[in-house]
Amino acid sequence: MIESVRLHQMRSWADGTVALTPGAHIFWGENGAGKTTILEACIIAATGRSHRAGALREVIAGDGDQASIMVTVRDDGADPTDALARSTLGVEISRAGRAKHVLNGTPRTTAALGQRLRVAAFVPEETGLVVGAPSVRRGLLDRVASQWQRGYEATLTRYERALRQRNRLLKDALEVDGAARRAIASEMRPWTEMLITTGSEVVAGRLALLAALAPVLSATHNEVAPSEAALETHYLSREEYRPDESASECATRLSQSFDQTAETEGYQGYTLVGPHRDDIAFHVGGSDIAPTASRGQQRSLLLALLFAEITLLTDEHGHPPVLLLDDAFSELDPQRREHLVARIAALPQSIITATALEDLAPGLVARATSREIQRGPGGSAVAA
Repeated sequence: MIESVRLHQMRSWADGTVALTPGAHIFWGENGAGKTTILEACIIAATGRSHRAGALREVIAGDGDQASIMVTVRDDGADPTDALARSTLGVEISRAGRAKHVLNGTPRTTAALGQRLRVAAFVPEETGLVVGAPSVRRGLLDRVASQWQRGYEATLTRYERALRQRNRLLKDALEVDGAARRAIASEMRPWTEMLITTGSEVVAGRLALLAALAPVLSATHNEVAPSEAALETHYLSREEYRPDESASECATRLSQSFDQTAETEGYQGYTLVGPHRDDIAFHVGGSDIAPTASRGQQRSLLLALLFAEITLLTDEHGHPPVLLLDDAFSELDPQRREHLVARIAALPQSIITATALEDLAPGLVARATSREIQRGPGGSAVAA
């Protein structure tokens, strides 16, 4: 459970602390006031990534040099006076370098912080999950996998670092030929090997997650949309992995793909294969729903995925994640709102944003703690 969130020089927040208790919390106010930044800070603390920014430095306010997040959490059900049950998760974000993650004042890995806080989120950036770009679907899968599977986030980070280095070398090779080009090819080999090693582990992790998610997602989709046919997920890649492939088997397939695309990559100047190119398809009744999905079908799938994420993380770790809902109710019809309100009531803690309290179910507003987020003097966000 989250006890407080402090934001310093993060987006519209100059410096502010929001205190939280068990139950549902609603932060409401006009667009751009800073409501979503509270949820974003929780996601960054839990996963090391932002759902709104490609690079963490983008969250730094104005032209400042750094931003920081401090989230205090307490074990579910623990005595509030028990100091040993409380942890402080810090993330220091520099415009010039990588983020620094701190647990109780000691530098730690992203994964160490993720062991203390897990979140399940419904965010506007993912409302195009079914029909949007593959990066949206990969992002959701990676966010859940990083909280479900120990070591996944670290492996994904190493993969992305190797990918940047290899792409830089491929681009440099376009500008030269002869001995210089051969030298770059030699320099690129270890990065290719790292992509194969880490990429195969990322793929195997995603496949394992989808296998575990399948029965849960089928059940939650039936709960949300009982009149629709069965829902299935399919992992799409050039390598056509089987659902149960191990990391070593994935590595063999990925290595073959690198061999097959080497010449084309040399002409195009970027990496053509790997998990950063993969996708997920959602099938209902045996058919891909992307070409014909109605708005209602898309919202049903989003809600089913959210409920499945909550169930999966709860079963894996023994306690539910904190539920984060960013303007979720404006995306749902009355029936789906009822499903969501019921789920909120069953969870220890939820953080919800809305532009106005009137946008939310009256019963939820009556039970929740509500605070308005406003623009204070100088334009900085403040909690009223």
